[in-house]
Formats: sequence, structure tokens, C-alpha cells
Amino acid sequence: MSLSLISKSHSSLSAQAKRLVAMRFLIYTGFQTSYFIGVIGTLTYADGASVVATSLAVLFMNVFVILGSFAGGAALDAWGPRHHFLLSIVGTLATGAAIIAFGDATGIVLAGAALLGFVMGFAQPIATSYPAYLTDDPVELKDINSTITMFSNVSIIVGPTLGGFVAAASSSRAVFVLMMLFTLLALIAGWGFKSQEGRVAGQENVDSAEEGERASQANRSNSSTSARATFATSIKTVFTNSVLALLFCIIFLSNFGYGAFDPLESFFYRDVLHVGVEWMGWLSSASGVGAVLGAVVALRMPPRFVSLKTLLVALMSVGLGSLLYVGTPYVVVALVGQIALGVAWGVVNPLHNTIVQTTAPLGQVGRVNSVMGFGNMFAGVAPLAIAPWLASTFGVQQTLVGAGIVVTAVPAALLLFGHKHFDRAAER
Repeated sequence: MSLSLISKSHSSLSAQAKRLVAMRFLIYTGFQTSYFIGVIGTLTYADGASVVATSLAVLFMNVFVILGSFAGGAALDAWGPRHHFLLSIVGTLATGAAIIAFGDATGIVLAGAALLGFVMGFAQPIATSYPAYLTDDPVELKDINSTITMFSNVSIIVGPTLGGFVAAASSSRAVFVLMMLFTLLALIAGWGFKSQEGRVAGQENVDSAEEGERASQANRSNSSTSARATFATSIKTVFTNSVLALLFCIIFLSNFGYGAFDPLESFFYRDVLHVGVEWMGWLSSASGVGAVLGAVVALRMPPRFVSLKTLLVALMSVGLGSLLYVGTPYVVVALVGQIALGVAWGVVNPLHNTIVQTTAPLGQVGRVNSVMGFGNMFAGVAPLAIAPWLASTFGVQQTLVGAGIVVTAVPAALLLFGHKHFDRAAER
């Protein structure tokens, strides 16, 4: 893929959409420099921790990503994008400073994983929900989401690559300095971000009860009502809407097998591929290269393909790429596999986000995405209970191959046997 494709996609966006892309790119690049190398890499290489310790780190991080996403969704719906973004910046900077200052023991690294998970979850609505505050046009939303995904996946190239060099030159904990630097750059990029006039929810567009009532009649989000909606209401919104309910189940089932990857990948690199900690960053970057290509595919995809069926095909491709990635002891093959699964993920994310944003009420979009994120993250948390046992019984590589089979088989089965449900959902 040439840089001209990225430039062309970026130039077609509005000024505020471009600003949003920059905000997401910078803060996400910071997270990408730190998560895999700074937490999992420190435990595996610097502390010599066990699979149990890395599983606990992933567990803590995923649980706190869920908690953070609920907190972030509530903050977005209540106060709007600008206040939510500032809170995300402050939380990320505070977390980086705390880990740098105190993260010199396994227990502290685990606590740092929880803190990092919370701020990552809190910041998720920047990518998943902010586009809905700029437009309600499905085609424009797909373009914004695809471009955000494209640049987010550039983050997966830039962040781990820089993190790998920093870890090789200094230590795995030093990557958190990079995270803080990119977070400050994100603050600069996002300083002038504004919602489109008329497309606000929560306290940003309600100065009085009377104004809130008028806004609720004029805006599809029914803002004054949805601003007071509880998470129970958002959960009800998801599971009483056929499209959102199917989407929740699809993502949950498809990601269930992926829960074994995070705590075991570092051991796969060390004990099967026989490479150093810096390769954790560089192989992740290869996935980012593929994901940029996938986002270009999604950007050029005709609107009629923005559907649950297309999403399932993409998820099945993720599984196939995963099998290639972990199926041999050769780092070159793993590199190709990372690129392949990255392409598939690059298609999955904009499709998922566009479907949610065009289906959920604007005033609930933050919390609806939190419910979706809960399903996604819980699917990753559940297998952690058995991942260490599976790895000790069958081996790290064998467990990862089994997980890849699950990731492939679930969407394939849903495509074969659930197509009638997708057709009915699409008609509603």
C-alpha cells in the first residue's frame, strides 16, 4: 500500500474528522508502545515470571479495560467528547508516571497492568463513539471509521517498533516514557475538537429542562432522555435490537478463542520462535502493516457490504491468519501470519463500529459501545482460567493452534447455519 492511499482517504474527511483521526492515532500509538512490551515483556523477560503471572496480568488488564470502558462510555454520554477526552489524557499521563516511578516488581507490574487497562478502556470511545458526534450519514461514518482504523493500525506499526528499539536500548519499562509523550501530542491535536452542531448528547446540549425537551424532539438520539438512561437501559437497547444483539453474540463467540493468545504469545516468541523481547514489538508491527491494508479495503468497500455477513467473513479470516502465525516455529512464517490476520482485523473494526454507530441512539452510543466492549473483553478473559493448564498439558504452541481453530470455526459455523437470522435482522 502506498502513502498516497492514506493521504487520499484523509483528504476526503472534514476538518473535525481529520482532527479526530489525529487524536486517536496519537493516543493509541502511546498505548501500543507500552502494553505488550511494557507489561507482558517486563514479566516474561525482565522478571522471569510464569505463565500464571502473565495470565494474571492479562486478566487484570482485561477486567479493568471493561471497567474503564463502562466509565468512559458513561462520561461521554454525560459530558460529551471534549470533557471525556481531557479525562482520558489526564488518566493516561498519571498511569504512565505511576508505572515509571513504582513498577520495579512483579506485583507492581500487575497493578500497573490494571491501571493501564482502565485508561485504555476509558479512552476507547474516541474511536468507537466520537464519529457519531460528527455525522449520521452511513457512508461518511464508514469512511471516518475506516480512516480511524487505518491510522490506528499505523499506530500498531509505529508504537511497537519504537517500543522495541527503546526496550533493546534501555529497558522494557522505558516504553512508558514514549506513551506519555504521545499522549501529550494527542492533547495538542485534540484541543480544538468540536461536535457537529446539533449532534451532542448529555450536558453539552442541555442548558435547561425545556431545551432538553426540544432537543429530544429534534434529534434522533432523544438526548435528554438518553442522558439519564442507565446502563441497564443500554443493555436493554443492545439485546432488544436484532442487529446489535446479533453483533454482540458474533463478536463474543468469535473472540472467545483469542483469550489464550495474550498470556501465551510472549512464551511462543521466547520458547518456540527463540527470539528476543524486541521481536514482540516488531511482530506486532507486522500485524499493523496488514491492518492498514485491511482498513483500505474497508474504506473502498461498497456500502451494501457493511453487514453482519461481511463481518463474519472477516472474522473467519482472522482465525486463518492466526493459524498461519502460530502454526510453525519459523519467525518468517509468523511474520507473514501477523500480516494476514492484521488485514482481516483492519476490515473487522470499521465494519463493527459503523454498524453500532448507525444502529444505536446517539445519546446511548457511548454506553452501547461499552456493552459491546464488555462482550469482547469478557470473551478474552474467560479462557485465561484454563490457558496456563492447557499450555502446561499440551504445550504453548499447541494451545495457540487450538485457539486459532476456535477463532476460525465459530464465524464459519455462523455463516453456514445462521444466515437466515442475519437476513431477518437486516430487514428490521
